[in-house]
Amino acid sequence: MNIKNLLSGQLDLAQMNATQPTGLDRVQGQGQAGQKSTEAMHKAGQEFEAYFISYLIGKMRETVPEGLLDRKNEQVWYSFYDQEIAKLATQAGGIGLTAFVDAYVEKNK
Repeated sequence: MNIKNLLSGQLDLAQMNATQPTGLDRVQGQGQAGQKSTEAMHKAGQEFEAYFISYLIGKMRETVPEGLLDRKNEQVWYSFYDQEIAKLATQAGGIGLTAFVDAYVEKNK
């Protein structure tokens, strides 16, 4: 196999990929695929918002002074609790990050 042929073939593939549209442009007018993409973006927005809220709750928990009865093992359970509270908060409307993602997707259809 000639190395020049291999490299030129790879360059041709890279140029083809560079000219194809990226992101939401690919799903325009694709019907079912576009709907699935919109749902996937909504779910991704919810997951990000839940993670962000969980992070905020964890950071707020760090500001509370530790008492005499606190145990180190409780920190693991608090992180699970924070994640669940964040998931429920996101499903209830959250802080608007999911709505922002949804609006961006609708605007760029």
